[in-house]
Amino acid sequence: MKRILMAVLCLGMAACAPGVKIQSKQALAPLAAQEPFLIIKEGEGFNVPGEELGDIHIKDTGFTLFCDYDKVEALAVERAKSMGANTLWIYEHRLPSLRSTCHQIRAKAMRLTDLTPYEQEIVWTPTRRLKQTDFKASTENRPFQAATNSSIRYRYAGQGLGKVRLVVETYFDCRNSYFKPSAQNEQVLAHEQVHFDIVELHARLLTRLLQEQAPTSRELEQKHEAVFRQVLTECQTMQDAYDSEVYKDQSKLVQWQQKIAQNLTALQPYADKSLTVKISL
Repeated sequence: MKRILMAVLCLGMAACAPGVKIQSKQALAPLAAQEPFLIIKEGEGFNVPGEELGDIHIKDTGFTLFCDYDKVEALAVERAKSMGANTLWIYEHRLPSLRSTCHQIRAKAMRLTDLTPYEQEIVWTPTRRLKQTDFKASTENRPFQAATNSSIRYRYAGQGLGKVRLVVETYFDCRNSYFKPSAQNEQVLAHEQVHFDIVELHARLLTRLLQEQAPTSRELEQKHEAVFRQVLTECQTMQDAYDSEVYKDQSKLVQWQQKIAQNLTALQPYADKSLTVKISL
């Protein structure tokens, strides 16, 4: 599991944000929240036919604090989605230097017909269910029929003066999840989906706890790690209980599906997994 949080909170959020320059070739309708999105990192190589919508440049504005790589990438993704792109191809990355403390990137916003062969991770949405092709790790010398590697991360996502917004995400790591085909493919997929859903459940719990216990930036800095560890422990306990019960009795799978679905519904107010906190000195 992963967390990403700023070490310093700035009062002038507009002044602290990286600059964005967009050269648009064409604009489509903004990408829907539940649609998949692909990020191609610099140096990974990319030679896939697609529709180029424009070029995005994230740069230092002279007084930029919120510009580590994760935040700069997230900003580029946000802009690309607003253009209707489902792919961000980062072709240039400048590291911080004596002249700039900011990560700076150039990327192309693109629209591809089918992302499935290239997806490296899948962000949880209620309509995107796991497929066999999402599991891309080797099955050689693997002990189980399948294994899901899914995690929680949270990061700064901008806001206005005097406030900061935090976004929590549940994601599935395609490259570290494997699946051995068998006559029970559908049942195995259903089992792995519940593992993914359990992580989503705890991402919503994390959002609720942070909202309740850390309404200001000072409290957030003081408490977020302990809250995060607590949620991870509870998540792993539930994952272990799920496997233990269902491995002994496959009929328990339906009960667990219903249980997790009910718990997700109960936490629907936190489904967007974002919260806004006041900046305090």
